[in-house]
Amino acid sequence: MSAKPISNYLAVGLLFLAAAIVATGWYLEPKRIVFWTVAMLLIACMAIILFLISRRSTDDANGLRRGIVFAGLIFVIPLGLKLATSLGPIAHSGISQRAMMIILGIFLVATGNVLPKTLTPLSVLRCDPARAQASQRFAGWTWVLAGLAVAGAWLLLPLHVADSATFVVLPGAILIIAMQLARLRWSRPSAPAGNGSV
Repeated sequence: MSAKPISNYLAVGLLFLAAAIVATGWYLEPKRIVFWTVAMLLIACMAIILFLISRRSTDDANGLRRGIVFAGLIFVIPLGLKLATSLGPIAHSGISQRAMMIILGIFLVATGNVLPKTLTPLSVLRCDPARAQASQRFAGWTWVLAGLAVAGAWLLLPLHVADSATFVVLPGAILIIAMQLARLRWSRPSAPAGNGSV
């Protein structure tokens, strides 16, 4: 019997903790029933996905587990800080938003780090494989740099400046990657040597 990856246990623990925080918030702030209901439904959806992939050890399942771990962190840390702010131990009201955006930046860095390592089968590619791999590396570096910029902005800058920086960095990264993918898509594969006419 193969051992389950640690991300499986971490995801389960984070989902239980997120559900407990949402239930506590629901009890303390019943006026925000729509918010708490949506949060609980999202946690339930992630739990169902985790249950469905729990016995698989494929790369896709491992990627989903890591995604659920990051989503769990995005739920647990900001909602926990928001709950602590409403109960009184933490006085700063923007700390939960700051924490969520720092986690998002770390997620983008992790995604960018994994992106060049995912191999697309050569039979699926409709372009030059070397250019496709270079494009994946370019997209990976773009996400890593965008993630570092977002995390750094929310860690160091005032809230309104970090918010503005995020709305410049993320759409900019998406646009740069989209332009690179469009260039790759429209480029023709190089003709093999030796096919010229005599």
